[in-house]
Amino acid sequence: MRRTRLQALDTRAKIIEAAERAFFLRGATRTSLDDIAREAGVTRGAVYGHFKNKEAVFHAMFECSDLPLDPFAIAACSSDGDPLSQLRADLHRRLRDALQIARTRRLYSIAFIKCESAPETAHFCELIQMAGLRAEAQIEAALRCAVEHGQLSAALDTRQAANFIHAALSGFFRKRLMMPSQARSDAEVEQVVATAFRCIDCASHVTLQSSSTVKKRAPV
Repeated sequence: MRRTRLQALDTRAKIIEAAERAFFLRGATRTSLDDIAREAGVTRGAVYGHFKNKEAVFHAMFECSDLPLDPFAIAACSSDGDPLSQLRADLHRRLRDALQIARTRRLYSIAFIKCESAPETAHFCELIQMAGLRAEAQIEAALRCAVEHGQLSAALDTRQAANFIHAALSGFFRKRLMMPSQARSDAEVEQVVATAFRCIDCASHVTLQSSSTVKKRAPV
């Protein structure tokens, strides 16, 4: 019984690995479960014995990797210390790892580049969008924490700022996924993260100056 269980787990892992290769090479809609079975060297029945459909395979790939569906999902900000630096460091690390760790890059390439819009992928694409919204909310929470620590203006629209940071990093990330991996990508990661935060810092100062100007002009 124990051996049979181990064999089943080994077959499942083999199918997931084969699915990663097949999805990456052919794309989601052009890859069938038969393709995955051939790539894994198992029967179609063996694939169906573990997965109901391709969407189930997608979920299994990310569950096994322990990756969030959005690369910019971050941990909650600490109650003390330097929340703005923590946020910047977290986003830098996640963007760097998503581009430079081979399997991580491959999985996100499948999710964001190889997962074409189609009825069979609609639910998975919806999950990706929801994950993006959660990541934006997490970034916003970190920015609010920075406001509470006096690192950003209290008048800053943290939701808009979080949307900007997430959009800027996501745009760069998707663009780089469509290009060959480069050894100098770490320098580019540092530059794009720094630029996004400079924009937020400038917006914070402009908001603070505008607020002060309004107060000065207010009638006595």
